[in-house]
Amino acid sequence: MDTTTAELLWITLSILLLGMSKGGFPVGSIALPVIVLVWPDETAAAHGAVAFMLPLLCIMDICAVAFYHRQIEWRRILPLFPAMLIGVALASVLFVAPSNPLLSISDRGLKLLIGMIGISFTLYQLCRRRILARLEAHHPGRLLQWIYGFGCGVASTIAHAASPIMQMYLLPQHLPKLRFAGSMAAFFFVLNLVKVLPFWMLGRFTPEGLALGIKLVPVIPVGVVLGYVLVRVVPQTFYRAFIQVALGITSTVLVIKALTGH
Repeated sequence: MDTTTAELLWITLSILLLGMSKGGFPVGSIALPVIVLVWPDETAAAHGAVAFMLPLLCIMDICAVAFYHRQIEWRRILPLFPAMLIGVALASVLFVAPSNPLLSISDRGLKLLIGMIGISFTLYQLCRRRILARLEAHHPGRLLQWIYGFGCGVASTIAHAASPIMQMYLLPQHLPKLRFAGSMAAFFFVLNLVKVLPFWMLGRFTPEGLALGIKLVPVIPVGVVLGYVLVRVVPQTFYRAFIQVALGITSTVLVIKALTGH
């Protein structure tokens, strides 16, 4: 898999944004749509990009947990794991198994899904205050924990898109900012490690994608440290508009490309 200089720069920037997100600065939602748009193999861009990102996400999670290990609220996230495992297993079999042509989602369909998720995430951010205002401060009961855990497992396996679900789970619990970031980091550390096994068994990883990922590993700690610093010094309102505009544009372009077959 050959990459042009421009493609490599965009992919590197996306990995940097992912690392910043793992460090607590929430700009990672832009990364996947951008990587899909610039992925060299257009016929398998969505599947290739999702699989390419997973090993790097695992490394980022290790860095993030190292930063936030004293801030993790394990009692908040442990109840989600049983349903999360079921969600990962079901999504792996029904949606991402290449040996299941009748059940697995096509690359074009996955592009459309990733784009729609990105647009939905943008709308969620725009309406976030109203949504969270309706979610009264509470500690979710067992049923809600299973719903959130299952939803995270499915969304993350298909498109690394479980962050809004976890936000809706954790934010009503009113954790301090650093404990919120630590609990998010720990949950995704476990979730992404769980995903490695089905991705490997289903042949999702490619030598070319792994080789490219190895080249970009040095970008990860830079992004995590940068995100760790920025989340403490940059006002939230400063970057929220940028995230919404960038994610909305890239996701819309992805949807158009999927619908037109490009």
